[in-house]
Amino acid sequence: MHESHKTRYGNIIFIALLTFGFALIIGRATPYVSIIKDLVYYIAYPNVAVANKIFHTTGRFADNIKSMVFLYQENLAYEQKNQELEDKIRNYNIISKEYDNLSKLLNLEKIKYTKSVFARISAREPGEWYQWLIIDKGENADLRKDLPVVIFNKSKNTLCAMGKILEVYKSSAKVALITNSIYELPVEIKDKGINCLAEGFDSNLIKITYIPSGSDVKSGDEIVVSELSSVFPKGIPVGVIKEVMEETYIDFKTARAEVYFESDVIYDAVILVPCESV
Repeated sequence: MHESHKTRYGNIIFIALLTFGFALIIGRATPYVSIIKDLVYYIAYPNVAVANKIFHTTGRFADNIKSMVFLYQENLAYEQKNQELEDKIRNYNIISKEYDNLSKLLNLEKIKYTKSVFARISAREPGEWYQWLIIDKGENADLRKDLPVVIFNKSKNTLCAMGKILEVYKSSAKVALITNSIYELPVEIKDKGINCLAEGFDSNLIKITYIPSGSDVKSGDEIVVSELSSVFPKGIPVGVIKEVMEETYIDFKTARAEVYFESDVIYDAVILVPCESV
């Protein structure tokens, strides 16, 4: 029984292989099968000219890919170089501007019995913009408490009052600006001989108090340091009056003045240090 089953299974396989062989012989004569066969054969085994063309095209494609990668890398290098040049130009402009400012300061008429110490602003608190700043000079530059600090005003081409040194350290100092609410500065109305007092209130304006009620003070009048000041030399510009208050307190009236220094663009300062001679 087992042998009979085995023989039948072998006969089935033989018939299947015979059928498959006939199908291949018949299919070989079919045009569509012949076309597909020839196409596969042509792609797999091209003639010499076609093979050379394929290899040449493939080589050119690879070269193009390499050229694109090289151009991309070269473009990145140029962009980096361009950025470096832009940074150098920006730094040059900043240094050039600082040089021009220092040149103007050096050409100004010297204030008698003082020497000028130039300092950079090294720190400022955003919340205390009109109150304090830190400069990069201190005891190492012979600075001490209460020395006057001035700044160069381009439009007026002169030094203007900015503040005074409040605390001194070895290589730095803290400066209280004249716009600070703790600061009071004796001033006068220029060319009118009217003495009054400037008080800061933490903004770009200062309050001018103790103006005699009958005095001729109006918007546009310039405020300069009075001879009563124990910090600044007399006559240093402070600011310009913007508004005179209508209210009068007993025998005096008040006004608001705008200081000559712009707090948001302060980069350098000049400290006036008393000395025996210029």
